[in-house]
Amino acid sequence: MDKEEYRHIIDNYFRAFGTGDFSEVQFSSKIQFLSPISERTINGTKDVSHFVSGVATRVSEVNVLSITIEYPRASGVWQMKTTKGTLYTLHNFFRLDEEGLVYIWPMFDPKAVIDNPAGLIQWLTGNGY
Repeated sequence: MDKEEYRHIIDNYFRAFGTGDFSEVQFSSKIQFLSPISERTINGTKDVSHFVSGVATRVSEVNVLSITIEYPRASGVWQMKTTKGTLYTLHNFFRLDEEGLVYIWPMFDPKAVIDNPAGLIQWLTGNGY
C-alpha cells in the first residue's frame, strides 16, 4: 500500500464515528486499541469494533483536521461532537501493517475534559450518558 491508501484507511476510521458503520474500516487481524480511559488494551477486530461502535452511537459530527503518514506510523488530529453538543478534539497515534490499522492510541485535548471530567467517562462508556 502507498501513503494515500493508508490515509484513506485512517480517514475511513475517523469518519466511521460519524456514521456508526465500522464495516469499511481496515483493521489488521492483530489490531490493538489502547483505551483512552484506562491502561487496558482492547485486542482483536471484534472487541475493538464493539468498543468504537458503542462510542459512535454518541457522536453527532466528525471533522478531520489532519492526517500524517510516516509508515509504519501515522497520526491524525480530529474533532467529534457528542450527541449532547460537547466538542472533543483528539490526537490519535496509529501503527499500520500490510492489512491496515494494527494499533490505535487516542489522546484527548484536555480543554473540554476540564469543563466536565465525568462527562468524558460517561460519554466513552455510555454509563449515565
